[in-house]
Formats: sequence, structure tokens, C-alpha cells
Amino acid sequence: MRPPERWPLHPAPAETESLSSWLRRIAAGYGLHSYELLEHGLGHRELSDPELDLDPPTHLLEELARRTGLDQHRVDAMTMAGWVPWLFDSLVPAPGAYETYVHQLSVLLPPKRRNIYAPRKWRPWLPGTGARRGCPDCLESSPTVLLFWQLPVMASCPVHGRRLEIYEGRPADYILWTTPAHDQRALPESLSLMDRRTWQAITTGSVDLPRYPVHAGIWFRLLRTLLDELTTAQGRYGRQLDDVRRVWEHCGHPFRAGLYSWQPFETLHWTAQQQLLEAAAVAMELIEAGSLTARGTSAHLLRPEPSSNIGDGTRPAPLTATADAQEKPTLDVLWKRALDSLDAAIAAAKEDPVVAKQLFDVARYGLRNEESVRALRETFVELQIPLDFLSQTKDQQPFA
Repeated sequence: MRPPERWPLHPAPAETESLSSWLRRIAAGYGLHSYELLEHGLGHRELSDPELDLDPPTHLLEELARRTGLDQHRVDAMTMAGWVPWLFDSLVPAPGAYETYVHQLSVLLPPKRRNIYAPRKWRPWLPGTGARRGCPDCLESSPTVLLFWQLPVMASCPVHGRRLEIYEGRPADYILWTTPAHDQRALPESLSLMDRRTWQAITTGSVDLPRYPVHAGIWFRLLRTLLDELTTAQGRYGRQLDDVRRVWEHCGHPFRAGLYSWQPFETLHWTAQQQLLEAAAVAMELIEAGSLTARGTSAHLLRPEPSSNIGDGTRPAPLTATADAQEKPTLDVLWKRALDSLDAAIAAAKEDPVVAKQLFDVARYGLRNEESVRALRETFVELQIPLDFLSQTKDQQPFA
């Protein structure tokens, strides 16, 4: 007797649920374990949870879609393989994969400031050992395990606003929370905001940043880049060392999460990974507030759009006799206006490459040798105007 084509019991998968979790819930409907469902329902050998959630055989995913009537894309999305190329460039480790993923963008530091490492068999976000993390509130109401809980890409639950914790066992059979009591810290708002943005990337495919929305793939690489910058060797920070130290002091964790030598983020202990995620969240918050110098080419994505005072089209009223008769401003007043205008131009130049170039051209007028121009560029550095702005292009021509 042939088994029915469509399983009569197949609960709908929760949003971002892992394949192993969904199979376990389907099997529970028949009083089976998931390996028994694989063997007797699909004629497939037993697969471990990591095997199911990473990159299971394609024919197994197709059969599951057929037996449940679920869209094939929805079944694929319950595995890590279904998140190529958004979250991963590839699940196959390749030479140059780290540089390609982590060094295309830059946030805190200018491009090429960081050392380029080439860890063997590296894949972004995938920890070396399996991790069982989850939200206690979520697992109390349902045995559903989310795919992204297994990755150190988030440290909190955006739904319940609490930290993810480590557990042993397997919901709903048995679960033991192992997070130490001293780690029950309050969730910083900066970390909560960053994790909400990551959750938005996962569930909608884009993230609303202060400047404009970006694709989820950009967000994952932007975050991974910032984590790499925060573990960069101290000597690579240059004049930004004080700024980076301020980030760590702000979040109350040791500099570089206590690392004495560089290691890929994915191989670190969960405690160090949490500290780095918190530092990344603080760095984003300070950049967005304009209180942290960020010289990377992608830092502008985290800054609000510069204010532009654009008129409503109304023609200015002509000067009247009364206005002409007004008392002429004193030299002190005129000087103060000039200084205020200069301060406004410097502030705008920190955010806008075009303004920075215009200010540079005005200040360079009359400088007749390279030494004077070099001194001017050093002054821009002291004013925290990114020199990268001077090398931007306009109409394919270099600014400076």
C-alpha cells in the first residue's frame, strides 16, 4: 500500500523557523520522532539537526514541499542554503571569501586600513560548534526553534525585547537554561535597535537606515564589517584610537572584547560575541548621533540626511526704505556672522563630500606650494573632515 501523497497533518512553519524544528513538530503530530518521519514517511536516512538546517539534499526539500503543499521557496528558506546569496556568498569555503565579504565595505576606518586575514574554511556567521540559543519567552509559548537563533547575528529577541540565552535539551521534550545568573543584564536600547534592524532584514529583505533603506545583503555585510573593525589590531586605528576606546567604555566591556590576538568573530565564545555585538550597536548609535568619527566609505548610511534649507519658491521681498534705513551692523557683528558661517560649513563638510570639496577649494585659494596644501589637508583632519571626501568623483573626474 502506497503512503498518501499529501500528509494530512502538517502544521504551518513559523516565520524563520528552522527545518529541524518544523520536522519535529510535524512528526509529533503522528506520535513520531523526526528521524522516524524521515525513515518511514520519506524513506530517507536519519539526519542530525545541523545537517537538516545547513544544507540538506535538494530532493528531500522537494519531497517535503510536495508532501505538505508548501511553496518550495518557503521550504528552502528554513535552511542556511536558502539564504545564499543574501546572508552568505556561498556555503562552500573558498580562498578570498573573508576579504570579499568583510572588506568590500568600511564603516569606522578608511578602506585598506585593516589587515586582511584569510582564515581557513571560513564562512560568515556560521559558528564552529553548534549553539542552542533561544528566547525563553518564545520557547515557553511554543517549541518552535528559529533558524537565526543558531547564528551570532543577533543577541536579543525583537519580539519580547530580552536577550537570547543558551540552553540544553530539545524543545518541547526537555530544556534547561544554562545562562549564568550574572549574565541577566538589562538590554541596551542601542542593541535592541540594531537587532530590530537585523530582524527587519530577515523578515522583509531590507533595512530602514537613517539615510535610506538598504538591501538585507548590504546590512549583513555592513554589520560583519563593523565587527571586524572593532577587533582590528590597536595599531591600525591611528588617530581614531580614542574614538574606538570610547565605544568600548560606553558599553562597559574590555577593549576588543578582551582579545589579545585576532580571531574570526565566528570562532569566539558567545560571551565575546555578545560584547562585540553590543559594541557594534553603540558605534552605530554614536555615528548616527554625529558624536563618533567614522571614515569608512559606507559610514554615511548610518548618518541622517544632511538638512538642506530649500526655499518654497517664494520670491524674496524687495528691500524697503525701512530696511535701508536700518542701522549698519558693527564689525563685531559681521565677524561673528562670518565665524558662524564657517562653523556651519565645517559641520556640513563632515557629512557631505561636495561641501567638503567646495570648502577645500576655497581654503586652497592662494596656496602656491605642496607644503601649504599638505598643511591644509592636516587642518581638515584636525577638523574631522574625512579626506576621503576629497577623493570622491564627480562626472568621472577626481575631486582632488
